[in-house]
Amino acid sequence: MKDSTIPPVQVTAFDSTGTVVATFTGNVTVAIGYNGGLVSEGQLRRGSTQVTAVNGVATFANLSIDQIGSGYTLTAAAASFAGDTSTAFDVTATPPTTGPATKLVFVKQPTSTAPGATISPVQVAAVDDQNNIVPTFSGSITIAIGHNGGLLRAGTLSGTLLQPTVNGVATFADLSIDQGGTDYYMLQAGNTQLGNVDSSHFFISVL
Repeated sequence: MKDSTIPPVQVTAFDSTGTVVATFTGNVTVAIGYNGGLVSEGQLRRGSTQVTAVNGVATFANLSIDQIGSGYTLTAAAASFAGDTSTAFDVTATPPTTGPATKLVFVKQPTSTAPGATISPVQVAAVDDQNNIVPTFSGSITIAIGHNGGLLRAGTLSGTLLQPTVNGVATFADLSIDQGGTDYYMLQAGNTQLGNVDSSHFFISVL
């Protein structure tokens, strides 16, 4: 993972018959071969890229690469030996460390549509103080109309209005509102522990 230590890499010296050269105690150097498909090449960091072999084996115990990418390779070189290239590996993003859930946010906002038509799926997440989604949060989230489109008789929100969270996110996929309005609508999501949050504005067209 990005800037995390790569599992120990070992490079072994062999002779022409494929036998380990246990007497080899020279230096072995590693470098990035293929750079993960990046325009800005990743760099080996935090680890020594040159190690002295012990009984013919050089161990690189604390290498890391500073940029994500797919298909990275490492190359190894030592005096008097042909070099070699590792198998390909990926460097992925390190998931954020999350604190406890403190509030709700809309991660997929409602979109404008016609009366009675299904609104594009709306998603509400439980997040920490740094706005990281908290995947361990397992409470349920409710949804309702927050602002009614400027109508004297408010439109009715239909669909499943209480959803459990999955990995910290509740998805409302079947919502609809039966009346258009002369003004915007807003939805309001709520949880007894985390309070309420309003969506962005959207419109239900007047037929």
